[in-house]
Amino acid sequence: MAVLVVGLLAALVAAGANAGAAMLEALATRRATRAAGVVTSPVYLAGLLLDIVGWVLTVLALRYMPIVAVQAIVAGQVVITVIASHWVFDTPLRRIDLAAAACNVLGLALLVGSASTGELPHIGIGGTIAVLAVLVVLAVGGITLALRSRRAVPTAFVAGLAFGGTAVAVRLIDLDTDGALGDIVRSAVTDPVVWALLGYAVLGLALYTVALARGSVGPVVAVLAVTETLAPGLLGLLLLGDGIREGWTPWFVLGLLLALGGVVVLARSPAQASLAGDDGVARPPLKRA
Repeated sequence: MAVLVVGLLAALVAAGANAGAAMLEALATRRATRAAGVVTSPVYLAGLLLDIVGWVLTVLALRYMPIVAVQAIVAGQVVITVIASHWVFDTPLRRIDLAAAACNVLGLALLVGSASTGELPHIGIGGTIAVLAVLVVLAVGGITLALRSRRAVPTAFVAGLAFGGTAVAVRLIDLDTDGALGDIVRSAVTDPVVWALLGYAVLGLALYTVALARGSVGPVVAVLAVTETLAPGLLGLLLLGDGIREGWTPWFVLGLLLALGGVVVLARSPAQASLAGDDGVARPPLKRA
């Protein structure tokens, strides 16, 4: 139970950090007169720092909670961003947005209440090869889409799979943390799953950026959030030791539907579009994953 609390707190703070990063990056862009000024802005750099903090906390949460619960909580950053942007930037906030936010919170509560975790899996050479092979397939497919297609949604879908791959890789990394720091670093550098984790992250970031450049932020964020939650979450339940408390399966399904449904509605909110510059009023902030 204690480890679930640690994971829950880490995931919640990660969502808050990611939302704060989006707000700071948007604020820096609205103040800047040129792109170079954005990158060197202390406000934007603070946003990047929050991005890093959010990623580290997400990694921590994934070690203690089921993947589907962590991914859904972190995707809930959209809720925080939309509501906060209303107060900071006076962006529009509809009644349906408030209802979606309430559904998301209720859904996350049901997910956390129904979640259970088992032992972290120990994979052999076959599992490592599978992780690397999927990365290669996604890289080939994603790069092909980026070069040959102008459609944003398929690219966002592959980006979501790539980000989902990072969640799976985190769960599969097996480092001996009882040794000296040097031994831990050497173990990490020589672990192919760690390199796969970095590959998935870079691929996801690149494809997400391409998708945002080609389509509206709402559909792109919605597709990304659903994909990066469901795909690795299913793997976690089937193969990686995640589970659902006995008798809680209907509540788990309902929670997942409410949480993701709320994110999808809020991803298409005018507030989200305004924050990203899709409303034609503000310059779009530098995109982030």
